[in-house]
Amino acid sequence: MSFFKAKPLPHEILCDPEYFLNEEVIPNKAQKIQEANDEYFVLNMARGLSLFKLFTYTGAGILLFLFLLQFLIKKTTPLHIYLIALPFIIIGLFHLTVYYYNPHKELVLDRVNGTISYPRLFFSRKQETVPFWLVTVYKNLQTGGDFTPMGYNLILRDRKQDFTWTLAYNRCERYWSFMVWYMDKNRPLPLGEVFDPYRQADFDRRLKEGFPKPLYPSFVPTDEHTPEQQAMRRRMAGW
Repeated sequence: MSFFKAKPLPHEILCDPEYFLNEEVIPNKAQKIQEANDEYFVLNMARGLSLFKLFTYTGAGILLFLFLLQFLIKKTTPLHIYLIALPFIIIGLFHLTVYYYNPHKELVLDRVNGTISYPRLFFSRKQETVPFWLVTVYKNLQTGGDFTPMGYNLILRDRKQDFTWTLAYNRCERYWSFMVWYMDKNRPLPLGEVFDPYRQADFDRRLKEGFPKPLYPSFVPTDEHTPEQQAMRRRMAGW
């Protein structure tokens, strides 16, 4: 299924959201959470290093296979056959260069201001920032070389610049539900121990605002962190 034909996912909490642990917060490490609190959720999406390993290991595997094949059949392999591995090595080195030039490709969810910022591709250090309610994400079916379904990925697409980022693999609804829940500043923070130190501050902010109603619909209950806080919200706001 192509995301060009699919409908974007609605800005709704579809199911129980993704749960994040403290050990997943590793600043300055690629593909890890950089920051998670009541104002920002920042994920480093840089994949250059992992793509470098993928392509160079593939190229090295091809070379090893050719060497073993030559040894087993005891026949000299033409030199140009070894060039099959060259494109993989070149692509791997390209991604390594991209990574070292810009190792911080960050997705930034700004809970208070309601915006999402995401990186441009390759060497660009520019961030695109749009209101969260405008962002478009899709479930994209991935297939293997024989067109066997491999599961769905969650894809963010920039319509203006026509490029995409993969947000999650095979847990699309849960990850998108987390993003929608977190970006609904009128709800309590999502479940997950990374947010536990900030729950009281977030509750106090919403208390001062009079507990306004949620911005996005939800198919799961979003109660407060404690029964006392839940009772206060119901008494003051009625929801």
